[in-house]
Amino acid sequence: MSRLPAVLALGGALVAGAGCASRAPFDPAAPATALRQRTGVGARLDGVVVAAPPPGIRLDDGLTADEAVALALWNNAAFQVSVADLGFARADLVEAGVLTNPVLSLLLPVGPKQLEATLRFPMEVLWERPRRVRAAHLALDAAAQRLVQAGLDLVLNVRLAYADASLAVDREQLARDAAGTFARIAILTQSRLAEGDISALEARSATIDAARAVHDRQRAAHDVVLARQRLALLLGQSADAFIAALASSSEAATCAATAELVREAAAARPDVRAAEIGVEAAAARLGWERSRILALTAVLDANGQGREGFEMGPGVDIGLPVLNRNQGPRTRARVQLERASAAYAALQQQVGFEVREARTLFDQAQESLTSWTDTVLVPLQANVADADQSFRDGETSYLFVLDNARRLTEARIRERDLRADRQRAQARIERAVGRSCSAPPQEVPRGR
Repeated sequence: MSRLPAVLALGGALVAGAGCASRAPFDPAAPATALRQRTGVGARLDGVVVAAPPPGIRLDDGLTADEAVALALWNNAAFQVSVADLGFARADLVEAGVLTNPVLSLLLPVGPKQLEATLRFPMEVLWERPRRVRAAHLALDAAAQRLVQAGLDLVLNVRLAYADASLAVDREQLARDAAGTFARIAILTQSRLAEGDISALEARSATIDAARAVHDRQRAAHDVVLARQRLALLLGQSADAFIAALASSSEAATCAATAELVREAAAARPDVRAAEIGVEAAAARLGWERSRILALTAVLDANGQGREGFEMGPGVDIGLPVLNRNQGPRTRARVQLERASAAYAALQQQVGFEVREARTLFDQAQESLTSWTDTVLVPLQANVADADQSFRDGETSYLFVLDNARRLTEARIRERDLRADRQRAQARIERAVGRSCSAPPQEVPRGR
């Protein structure tokens, strides 16, 4: 946020020297390089939609979250649409550098009329073109940064979908375990009912619990199908043919402190950089519109009949800026500069909120997971072991063992939900900062 006043004041300085700075040629591979530095995986930027995995990615040995990200950046059709937008910006840059064709007027001699020829060339292009090219080049830089941000948004969506799919698979397995436990409990309660040890109400409750567990298992199976379909869509795969097994999730990487992440995101996140370049581009366009006040056309006139009557001489057409001083486009360009500055300030505020929100969600999930594991899951595991030993010693019934096993399975479902919450929060932190927590901090060079 400390750089905001300087960015808001770019207008005067940039308008004054909009056409003076020389620029290096645009590197088409720069967005892919930036994505690799930020995420650790590459991206395909040819704008062609395919359905094949990138080199080194196999779907028959289990799919990790990083491999899913690589597959999406290679195949996702919506991302290739963003790649096409970058192509439009490159075309605009080419068009901005093209000179206006000279105009040749030719009047043929008929009867006593002399041959007349006039060649006109707009001279204002000599001072307008550098400003126009600079504005187009800045627009291309902003489009490249937006493409990188689109890749990071895709990475977030893939990691969230992967976490949901992995959670759905684990929940289905736990639901199967729970359904089996409830079924055995229902069988035992029916035996005890037949022996007169319990009432019909207690036996009926166990039967209802078993039926509910079957329902939960069936629902969990459908959730797996839906989650895998969403993931397949993001990966650019056919939902019917996507059968890759999901690898077990790894522990979350450790990110820096919140204040440090906010500073880095405000300086180096691609959409922030695109907004900052947008301010510069708006200032460059304002300088271009100011340069269009004067219209000057060079004229070369020739006429005559035969060698002796031939005449030729230069001239100039000057559009006097008396009535039209390009007021409308200049006003629009000035408003665009103000709008771009306000949008940049709003984005800076949004970035700070997103980083802090994601970090709070991560800390909440981490604390809940630790507390649940220490105070619920571990004691329940001890209870199951003790109940099993007590049953082996003949001190308790098997129903007591099954009841503790049921409670442990339910606790494991909750524990898996908390792990998924932590994965989602981790993905949101990385998107909010603009890089993976395992990647080095990003530094964006300034100066043009």
